[in-house]
Order: sequence, then C-alpha cells, then structure tokens
Amino acid sequence: MGLDLRRIAMWASGVSFALLVAFILFMPDGMEEMGLVLDPEKENVVRLEAGESAAINLVDSHYYAALRIVENGDDPSADLRLVDDGGEVEIEGAAPGWLDADRLIEENGPTYRPIRIFIVPDSASYTLHNEGDSTLWLVDDYTSQFEIISNPTILAMFGSCCFSLIAGLIAIIFATLAFRSRSKAPKQEVRGIVIEGRVMTTDELYRTQQKIESGADENGITQAQRQSPNVPDPFVGQSAEVISQTPNKSESSTNKDGEKDGESWKGWDEG
Repeated sequence: MGLDLRRIAMWASGVSFALLVAFILFMPDGMEEMGLVLDPEKENVVRLEAGESAAINLVDSHYYAALRIVENGDDPSADLRLVDDGGEVEIEGAAPGWLDADRLIEENGPTYRPIRIFIVPDSASYTLHNEGDSTLWLVDDYTSQFEIISNPTILAMFGSCCFSLIAGLIAIIFATLAFRSRSKAPKQEVRGIVIEGRVMTTDELYRTQQKIESGADENGITQAQRQSPNVPDPFVGQSAEVISQTPNKSESSTNKDGEKDGESWKGWDEG
C-alpha cells in the first residue's frame, strides 16, 4: 500500500501551523525570561566602576565575557587586567568572536558589547582591574546558557519554533512529491461514444445503429422488425415478444404416448 503523499503533506502543514501558534503564545514570556538571564545588571560575576578592582572566584570549565556599554556608537576599549591571586600571572584572554554578539536587553535600553573573553587555566581566585573610564561587567556565559536551555518557558519557545520549521519543510517536500506523482500518473481515457457527457450503453448503441442502417422510426422499430415481427430483439428490455411459429393446425400436439407436448411433465411428476 503506497504512501498517501497528499495526506502526509496536509498533516505536516497542520502540525507546523499549530506549533507556530504555540511559538507565538510562548514568545512574550520566553523573551522576558531570556532578558532576566542575559541582563548583566542582574546576572554577573562582578560589576566594577572606573578604576575599581575586585577579587573573584573563576572556574576553569567556564568561559567569561567582559562587557561595556556602547556609547554614541563608538566601539569601547578593553582597558582591563585579569591576574591570578598572587598578581604575578596575567590572563590575556581573547578577542570576541562572531558568536559574541551585542546584547540589547530592552528596546530603548543600553547595548552591552563584549570586549574580552576569558577562559582561566585553573579554578582559583583572580583579581579583575577596571582601568577604563566606564563601568565594566564580567558575566559567566556558561552559566547563562545553561539556565536558558533548562528554563521550561524558553525551551518551549525555541522548541515550538524549530519543530514548526521542520514540519513546514516536510509539508513542502511531500506536497511537491504529491504534485509530481499526480502529474506523472497516466490519464484515464473514456472509451466508447460519449453523448452529452456520458458514455452510451450497449443497448443505446444498438438502437442508434439500427436507426442509421435500417431507417428506424421514432420508437426504434426498424423496417425489418415491422416486416418480421416474430424476430426477437437481442437485448433485454424490448417490448417485442417471441411468438411461436408453429403451423396453425392446432394449439397443441400430442406425442406418441398420447400426452400433449405441454403436459408431458405430468407423467414424470406423478410417477
């Protein structure tokens, strides 16, 4: 039994639409939850004003981003130092990559830009110095991302969006396959004579042929039938009756046993 491609496409499109509606319903609460997790003012390791420093505990398996606010569209400078607890080893860090995008928490709020990414070699206490003239935030991106993927509302929002796209793609694929299979299917041809959108029956074909070849009247009785009325019509449903062509000597005849032909069954029936 072959797959019903059209039915699968319809079901997939319905699932895609339902998931899209779910995504729209989850999005307001999900975005609010993401804003709380990614807001440097609420979730940070340390917040330093210009010229300040602080001792912080960092974990070697996490990665940390130093952020500053973008002012007047200018790219903020790093102007910071991260050293170990003894102040002897400085952690250089790395420049932000293309995955380290700006963070806009509120529509009309400030934009936080990553200026340095740190991955410490050992879990220990370190000292961060803010040598710039603006506020500096250090956030734990590993912890933030873990909170995002473990939050039910955010997970439902992203899950419904992703699966909606997948179901929509499946619907498009199966709809295309159904259209192609339908266009390649052999066309059914109607055989026979078609009058007024329907195929003539055998009886109608016979009558039409008799009218054309023998010149039948309006009732469909041909000249041959009028001359020989005892010839039966070969099709069921005719009004003509078969009339016995027995010579008109008597209506019945007797057989050798003295029984009439029409009553010979009585002997067998009565024993």
